[in-house]
Amino acid sequence: MSLKFSCASVGADTCGFKTVATDKADLARQLADHLVTVHAVKTPTQTIVRYLIKMAEESGSLQKA
Repeated sequence: MSLKFSCASVGADTCGFKTVATDKADLARQLADHLVTVHAVKTPTQTIVRYLIKMAEESGSLQKA
């Protein structure tokens, strides 16, 4: 199972980041790295990362591929 995610799907329309993760833990790692390198979040907390994953799930945009 893999999961597809994009920043645009959770409201960051100007960010073109898209990724495919093997599971939620992998997605969390990728999101944390992306938040630091692109969105200038110094220390992404688990709360922020979990929120992004939850928002993607609720919008139906976190898709199993």
